[in-house]
Amino acid sequence: MNPFFLFFRKFRKYSKNHVMKASILTVGVIIYSVFSEFYIENGIASSGVHSLFTSLWWTMQTVTTVGYGDTPVLGIIGRTNGMLIMVVGIGSLGYLMAALTSMLIDIRLSSKLGEKMATEKKHIVICNYNESTKKVLEKIKDDGIGIVILNENEIKETSEYTFIKGSFLKEDDLIRAGIQKATSVIIFSRSEDKDERGMDAENILSAMVIRKINANIRIIGEILEPDSREHASSFMDDIVVKGDVSSMLIYSSIIIPGMPEFISDLLTSNNISEEDIPETYNNSTYREFISIMEKQNRIILGFREKDKIYLRKNSDEKINAESYIFIKN
Repeated sequence: MNPFFLFFRKFRKYSKNHVMKASILTVGVIIYSVFSEFYIENGIASSGVHSLFTSLWWTMQTVTTVGYGDTPVLGIIGRTNGMLIMVVGIGSLGYLMAALTSMLIDIRLSSKLGEKMATEKKHIVICNYNESTKKVLEKIKDDGIGIVILNENEIKETSEYTFIKGSFLKEDDLIRAGIQKATSVIIFSRSEDKDERGMDAENILSAMVIRKINANIRIIGEILEPDSREHASSFMDDIVVKGDVSSMLIYSSIIIPGMPEFISDLLTSNNISEEDIPETYNNSTYREFISIMEKQNRIILGFREKDKIYLRKNSDEKINAESYIFIKN
């Protein structure tokens, strides 16, 4: 293992243990000082310590080296005890500050190296980082959605997202990425040069592991071979075959010139939306519902039935869909 990571792990263990020790020592010194000085000095009429609060005030001045001098300690025993408190108290407070500083450095290093646990909830986990990942992040970065990226190598361009260093095939790493609390996960293929079927197999295996951890999460997966779709459909909710969409857009451009640009503009315009069908339309037909929506300047593209989306139906069948997809305005 890399010597830096060995040092980092020891550093983390040190910082956690020493913060607790330093806190206990500092609190112990303060409690001892408050009660001992009050007990020693309270009987001396000219002393400045005649209540526990005044003793606490004197203790905090002494330990923090402020020393206002407004609370005199006059007895020999009280002053001897005070010198002990000065030495031990200042040392314990310095120890605490050093431990806290090391903990903050640990948090910073953990974030940068991807060694921490994701704290997001209802977020999206993105497995693997490649060119497709960059394009997706550009589209959703302004939507206010929490993003956690799980990748085996450090990513320099993702300071605005939570980065977890690990494998999308390992259950522990997926749990560190917060897969149990996530709403969706996008599995991209690794950017390494590998056999396409092998990479598809890895993506399907990752989907199996994710489904085991969180049965309700929505899994969107990228595959490279169309033949892998059948196997992937058992574990993935949505499957994107890399290259299929590009091929279809090229074909559509031959039939209808300008279609790729039109579809691109449509998808990036934020005018496509989905809403549940109100219960008042349960007994309406598709044709009636489409007519009513068009009067409201909503052009219906399709209907969702369970997890499937179908193109609009201009029929007299009763509506059997849960929601509808439309173009706003």
